Amino acid sequence: MKMRATTSKKAVVLSLLAMLLLAATVWWAVIGHKLSRSPLQLRGSSESLTIAATGDWLRSEPVSFGQTDTGFARVLEILKHASLGLTNLEVNLLDPKSVPPAEVPGMVRWPYGTIRQAEDLKKFGLNVISLANNRAMDYGPDGLKQTQDILDDVGLLHVGAGADLRVARSAVALGASPRRVAVIAVTTSASSESRATNTNGEILGRPGVNAIRYSPDVTVDSATFEILKKLPSTAPHEPGGDTNRLLVSGTPIKRGDKTVVKFLPDERDVQEVLEQVKFARSKCDVVVVMLHSHEPSNHSQNAAEFVQTLAHSFIDAGASLVVGSGPHQLRGIEMYERGAILYSLGNFSTDYTFAGSRASDVYDSGLDLYQLSIGAAGNLQEYPAQQFEEPVWRESVVAIAAYGQGKIKSLSLQPIELGAELPPRQRGLPRIASPERASAILRRLAALSKNLGTNIQIENGIGTVDVSR
Repeated sequence: MKMRATTSKKAVVLSLLAMLLLAATVWWAVIGHKLSRSPLQLRGSSESLTIAATGDWLRSEPVSFGQTDTGFARVLEILKHASLGLTNLEVNLLDPKSVPPAEVPGMVRWPYGTIRQAEDLKKFGLNVISLANNRAMDYGPDGLKQTQDILDDVGLLHVGAGADLRVARSAVALGASPRRVAVIAVTTSASSESRATNTNGEILGRPGVNAIRYSPDVTVDSATFEILKKLPSTAPHEPGGDTNRLLVSGTPIKRGDKTVVKFLPDERDVQEVLEQVKFARSKCDVVVVMLHSHEPSNHSQNAAEFVQTLAHSFIDAGASLVVGSGPHQLRGIEMYERGAILYSLGNFSTDYTFAGSRASDVYDSGLDLYQLSIGAAGNLQEYPAQQFEEPVWRESVVAIAAYGQGKIKSLSLQPIELGAELPPRQRGLPRIASPERASAILRRLAALSKNLGTNIQIENGIGTVDVSR
């Protein structure tokens, strides 16, 4: 009997150990905390939490930190005083020796960076890097792997892309309660071949980005419906099928009272991301979702309606802050429930050149992405590459969100400019905007935000968002 009791105790202990091991495995699999050679910690005291959010980082050349530009130095100071700095990395980081030659002589490729750019990111005080964007797979799975390895080597966390969809969807978590932070990154702007897929048994998933797919839901009036029926690209409905439905260039079309085009995010993608947000919130005090979206186009100052709905759902699921990027210009800020949504922070640092513009994809072009999704864009070669020369592409803000007990306490906006009036070689570094330009940037952002029900006060060149609810 004694022997049986001992055996039973051992079995219980082993079962408990197995359960603990399983719980730990699930935690690391879902939260996806990435260990680096230089473990990342939140800056500052244990009493305060400030998150500095910036726009797109698109550089192929190293930053000169030895300059005496006071505006540039002040940007560095602001970021380094924050507990955590965020940015979206729009280039791969590669070993130049590993880059294969262009497939076609004279072929222009999207720029890439090296370990020097990773070191620059760290010197700026940026320490969590989103890879969930349309450029992450420009140099294929190996380019993504090199980028992640280089970020790991310099001690930076990265999120939003990985060896398969489970890894790409995972959050990174850092800090300790009461200021433990989780960051999740997702994009709606991704080609089908750049999206990560699930590993299924012995079938490995495809490396790529954490993407939320979407599809058009098109209804047209009766007159338009009859015209579409006669197009060569229209597939006839199946015998005995619904005569009020057509397939035009692969896009389902419904007959209705009026013409309406909506865009519907994939329900499974949305639910899986929301589950990640909910789980992260159950373990962390603050959850940030970095959302990369060009839709409906780079020229639009307003995010797509379905993107706004997504941002709301992230807040509903437990996120405290949604940081948008993609269109390379500012979009409005919305205070929703107890969270803040920054629909786009524009560009933070870029040496984007004319050569780079010729390597633009559909997301970085002037293309209407709605037309593209319904097959109405025509010949893509007819669309000129976007040049990004106007001042609007070189004006932004650094958003500093302060938290207490997991709740947002303040949100301030520091206007920056990237030298729109300077010669091309001198443009691209973030500097504190002059008083006149700071006022203009904030007034424009305040007007965009007012349309979203958000009030921004402007005083002494700083914007303060009313976060009261």
